[in-house]
Amino acid sequence: MSQPQAGPDWRTRIRGSRLGNIVVIGVTALAVGLGVWLVQRPAADEDGSGGAVSQVEVDGVGVAPKVGEAAPAFTATSLAGDEVQVGAAGRGTWLLFVATWCTGCRAEMPDVQAAHEAAGDDVDVVAVYVGEASNVVQPYVDRLGLTFSQVPDSRTQLAAAYGVMGVPSHYFIDASGMVQHSWVGVLSPTQIDEALATIGG
Repeated sequence: MSQPQAGPDWRTRIRGSRLGNIVVIGVTALAVGLGVWLVQRPAADEDGSGGAVSQVEVDGVGVAPKVGEAAPAFTATSLAGDEVQVGAAGRGTWLLFVATWCTGCRAEMPDVQAAHEAAGDDVDVVAVYVGEASNVVQPYVDRLGLTFSQVPDSRTQLAAAYGVMGVPSHYFIDASGMVQHSWVGVLSPTQIDEALATIGG
């Protein structure tokens, strides 16, 4: 006497149906998207750094100045040919270390530009491009329409003075030349406003 044949199990039925295939693809895409978000999302770490940090190679890197310490002073020439002074007494300065290839830097640039426009002459905003020359930085600045000071740092000397090991890195320096706030990683608009408030911006 022959045994009754068992019908296809539920997995076989799902694989064989069009709706089942759509559901499987949708669940897979959701899982992949969630994984990407978990890896790339900006988030504060225990050490006070944010997400989306890109490592940079800096020769002779020094020790990063801490909050309450004097910012290393320097004078540099911007893309526009202007002399830029950082760390000297005068007015508040927001110093950023960035790179044109850094996705986190690119993501926050519209917020940096907006904050620069809102602050006006109250705060100097200075972006230093780690390991990059003028001919690389200029097209990037033009494309994004950035109007604050842009300083190429092809020899990474400025980055070394600030102990930069990842970009974006931010230093908020008050009018007396003291670091009032620092952050490694992408800043949100709210975090930008809070940090600028510490230096009078």
